[in-house]
Amino acid sequence: MIRYVIAGVELFIKSKPGSEIRERNPVVENFFVSGHPSPGNHQIQIEITDDPLPDFDLESVLFDADAVWIISRNKHYYRIFSQPPAVPDPLWDARFDHGFSHGRVYCGNRLKEIRNNQVILYNPFVYPLDQILMMNYLALIGGVLVHAAGWHMNDSGWMFAGKSGAGKSTISNLIVEQTGATFLSDDRIVVRKIGSDFLMYGTPWPGDAGYAVNESVPLKGIFFLSKGAQNDIKRLTISDAIARLMPVVSIPWYDREKVALMMGFCDALMGCIPMYELTFVPDTAAVDMLVHFVSEQ
Repeated sequence: MIRYVIAGVELFIKSKPGSEIRERNPVVENFFVSGHPSPGNHQIQIEITDDPLPDFDLESVLFDADAVWIISRNKHYYRIFSQPPAVPDPLWDARFDHGFSHGRVYCGNRLKEIRNNQVILYNPFVYPLDQILMMNYLALIGGVLVHAAGWHMNDSGWMFAGKSGAGKSTISNLIVEQTGATFLSDDRIVVRKIGSDFLMYGTPWPGDAGYAVNESVPLKGIFFLSKGAQNDIKRLTISDAIARLMPVVSIPWYDREKVALMMGFCDALMGCIPMYELTFVPDTAAVDMLVHFVSEQ
């Protein structure tokens, strides 16, 4: 069995007797846990199997990501299926209950092999299945997955949000090189509301800089990245913040119920956490400006 925790969500991934699970992604090992389950954690129970993949029947298809993955739903479960066009056989076929707390994943041939008469199954919870699962589950427990880097500064969390190429890894490396500060991630951050606080969590999904730390810290502010000719920080209005936040939050737009839950979460987030536009030139002056700014908040 593989057991790890992401943002206070404990995943138990087990296989049938006689097979062994192996992990190909060394970053995930930073999130492995042992001992007794924490009573404060949410739990997702998943079985992976080398049983033959079930026949694929077109149920109620909710979303088709160009066959890289397809999600459908019936009265019993959600089904997430992957067979990219360039791959001759299905990669995996996953079934989850409507609460995304229990599931089974049928592994395709690329995720299994036989060694010394033993079945080896490689953990299928890599992109995109891991993030699809977390996106849906977080919606139900009060949280979001954000395309952002997470800076841990003086017991406070600051996010640098932006799409690919916005400069998340660049600003992360600049700050680490100049200050030695910790980044929980440089590409994907989970935000959850615990009690009255919004917490920022590291994830096992780093960007180019490779930061992936299994820690959390209270979130104090969000910077939306823009590249420009000078370094500047500007407080955003609520309407401007909405326009900047929505494109970087992973939302299952195909599911009306979860969209409503996530919109409510984002509304509460914008009401409590200040949001800024950060225009920066990739140099030490940008880091000096940021350190001075957050130290005064």
